[in-house]
Amino acid sequence: MSKERWSAQDLDREGPKETTVRQARIEQGALNFSPSQAGISHYASSMAETSYQSEDAKSKISTYSYRTDMRAKLLQEIDGRTINNLSDLYCLPSDDLEWARLDKQHTAIILGLGGLYPAREEVRAALAPQEGETKRILDLGCGTGTWATEMAREYPHAEVVGVDLAPIPIDNEAIPSNCRFEIDNINLGLPHFSEQFDVVHIRLVGSGLKNFEERMRDIHSCLKPGGIVIWIDADFDLYSTEKFEYHPPGTDDNPGGSWPQRVLQEMRRACLKLGSDLHGMESALDAGLWRDPLMDPETCKTGSLYIPIGSWASHEEAEAAQLLEYAGTLMRQDFIDAMKSLILLMVKAGWSKNDVEMWRGKLIEELTELKIHMAVRFRLAWGRRTPVPETRSTQGMPITGERPGSPSKVNYPWFYVYDTEEAALEQAEARKKGKAGTLPPLPS
Repeated sequence: MSKERWSAQDLDREGPKETTVRQARIEQGALNFSPSQAGISHYASSMAETSYQSEDAKSKISTYSYRTDMRAKLLQEIDGRTINNLSDLYCLPSDDLEWARLDKQHTAIILGLGGLYPAREEVRAALAPQEGETKRILDLGCGTGTWATEMAREYPHAEVVGVDLAPIPIDNEAIPSNCRFEIDNINLGLPHFSEQFDVVHIRLVGSGLKNFEERMRDIHSCLKPGGIVIWIDADFDLYSTEKFEYHPPGTDDNPGGSWPQRVLQEMRRACLKLGSDLHGMESALDAGLWRDPLMDPETCKTGSLYIPIGSWASHEEAEAAQLLEYAGTLMRQDFIDAMKSLILLMVKAGWSKNDVEMWRGKLIEELTELKIHMAVRFRLAWGRRTPVPETRSTQGMPITGERPGSPSKVNYPWFYVYDTEEAALEQAEARKKGKAGTLPPLPS
């Protein structure tokens, strides 16, 4: 099928529907464009007709006028799960079960970061109110819309735009007035967002991107001069104990290996088989943004956020130990729930449901007994686009002395920031230790 970009200018104006289930609403008023954006040719569409251009069209711009049949065009039902209908590459569901999992994951990550984002000083500087200019935030792969709506409340003077492949599960009345959402496929490019945003946030979308170098260029082009981009994505290898040493995956030949490790590595292989440029994402984010011609190298950093899977981690400071325990409990639930969401992806890659159910059983057993202490790593990279010379020294709102990225006095102990390209590459090389060996062949 052809993949499409969907604009939300023309939206049915139905009132909110009474429901006890948190369901995606496709009639959200917050999806509408502002009057100025509605006039842009990329968004303009007709109330009288439905029209689109395929991904293969010369313009690479696809538009659709929202009608009452929009849900059927955006979503499909497969084996009782709701899946986006715009990208064959991203196969995780968009339904109640997945939204609950993503909210747990979101909470675990912000516990580790100490807030919604790292680089606290840089973000606040980029979003500092400025007379005659509207500050804007872009959240690519916004999922449940939680991060976008929380940013809209934290920065009420800024406009926030969330973009995802499927409608978000938030009712109109719960969406701040300075926040709106769009449905789009990032792989189609983002020329309509060129130089419009002060902050661009991209979290855990790498598995759904093709040609990562090109997508990164597209995304960085969305920044205004001086704007900051924040990348957060998964490391598809897990690490054991507080030393963060690699632990091999469970296989028939190595039943004592880690089965969460096996599942995550099979997810990587499945995504690669379907066309994801995961290898490009992994190398680009671990190397950082220092060499990107659009970025100011003085502002670039990378980071590693380790979150235990389960409540096994300890720390000499009670409050830090509590953070590790809470984040670890959430991440354990995230991994268990993810097995249900990964079934479609694994089957599409060639594995049988019986294989996946066997892995799920072993994963739950391991995460219940916690005999193997595993942690998941999130890779981060951020930096600011080179500003025009006269604004290079612009300062943001005053900071009260917290470490960047943490609004509280308690620092999460497993968040490491690398200030130089050399340090980032040294850490990337160190993480390769012990990663010899191969998985069984993928099914044909």
